[in-house]
Amino acid sequence: MKGTSWLIIAVLLAGLGVGGFYFYQQTTDLKSNILDLRQKLDRVEAFVKSEEDIRKMTQLPADANLPKVITSLNSTNAKLASVDDSFKKEASRLDGDVKKQAQAIDKLNKDTVAMTQKNTFDTLMAVIRGHILKIKLELSNKNVGVVKSELDLVNELLTKASAIATPEHKKAIEEIQAALQKAKAEADTNLPAASSRVDLLWYDVVKIQK
Repeated sequence: MKGTSWLIIAVLLAGLGVGGFYFYQQTTDLKSNILDLRQKLDRVEAFVKSEEDIRKMTQLPADANLPKVITSLNSTNAKLASVDDSFKKEASRLDGDVKKQAQAIDKLNKDTVAMTQKNTFDTLMAVIRGHILKIKLELSNKNVGVVKSELDLVNELLTKASAIATPEHKKAIEEIQAALQKAKAEADTNLPAASSRVDLLWYDVVKIQK
């Protein structure tokens, strides 16, 4: 069982490694977009501050040329309005990018979990097939005690597989477990019948992975 546990852990780590790589790619793009907006925001703030400083330093004397002052103010306001509009568009674009990135990351997480579960399920079923072959051998040698212990082990592994199986596979596993209990009972009274039932269990397990 120790070898089986390490095999399952290896499959889990492999799935998480692939998912982590894609997750890193997605979050790197998101960080780049946020940095780009931060730089643009800094430029906007610097421009606004410079315009405000000019306004504070500029005093309007009694003999000021009002038309020129008004023209200057209008020009400054137009520049500020243009910058503000540009900033709003950029913020809106980034908001859309952030949502897309969040959706992509969410999908990636779900895909990674699904992939890890499938790999773990396939590994469990392969281990179960190996134990069924051992049961067939022990039946031919009439080692009833070993047969019953192996059948209990297979039942335990099937329960673990059922926890991560699809609804369709869950039902099939339940049927296999029911047949497995019958084979265990037959091992005490009718070895040929138990052997035939174990043969059917083998094909049923193989069928699940097709």
